[in-house]
Amino acid sequence: MKKCIWCSKTEHNVEFKKLAHTIPQTLGGKNICENVCDICNLYFGSYNNKLPPIETIIKETFNISRAKFLQIDNEIGKNKAMPRFSSIYFNVDFVKNKFKLKPSYKYNLHFQEKISRQFKKGIYKIFLEETERQKKDGHIGKYDFIREFSRYDLGDYPIFYFERNHGIILMTKNWAKEPELFLEDNIKFKYLINEPFFFEFELLGHVFGIVTSRNWEIGLDNYLKKTSEAKKDIFKGYKVIKNFSDVDLTLSILDD
Repeated sequence: MKKCIWCSKTEHNVEFKKLAHTIPQTLGGKNICENVCDICNLYFGSYNNKLPPIETIIKETFNISRAKFLQIDNEIGKNKAMPRFSSIYFNVDFVKNKFKLKPSYKYNLHFQEKISRQFKKGIYKIFLEETERQKKDGHIGKYDFIREFSRYDLGDYPIFYFERNHGIILMTKNWAKEPELFLEDNIKFKYLINEPFFFEFELLGHVFGIVTSRNWEIGLDNYLKKTSEAKKDIFKGYKVIKNFSDVDLTLSILDD
């Protein structure tokens, strides 16, 4: 029997007819988490409290990075991986490797902070749904804080973003066409750290670190020491994401 990883309701109470893509389909995502009910699936694709949908923000931000890879392979246009590139919120200049909020949003008080929060909720959402899809353990109590944050907008949790030293990014062409989150990347890439309170993954050329416990702060010092050592030859350092300007969405490092 299906049981939603977000609200814990079963097929007796809710429907599971819609396909819940772990990474938005509009971003090229193909993988489905079967244990997401239609109500929760709709939540992530809808406006709530006048905020843009979480899935829209994930699509908007990562399609900027995705377009950078796909234009190199001439995969943007009719009948290609990305039909066209058009952003709702950003003016994007790939020649100058710059993006900025469109004027109608730029002067909206605290808009960047608000959509950055939606972005963070989306990253945790992807992680939990992929954890359920790949490992079948998305229901465990350890992840209740993710449910509270991503689904019910309670609390706040950090995302660490790691800045590369150079533009060598190990990706296959299909990773840009059909993005995936690989929970076992730590085996392939020794710079990704998996600690009791933290997990790191790579998505479309970006490396993120998230917390996997409500009590993450007790392991923070050890994590930062270990991850800094593992990344010292490849990455400059890290930022704790607060605004979109903290993430190199145009992947300007590829042009260095």
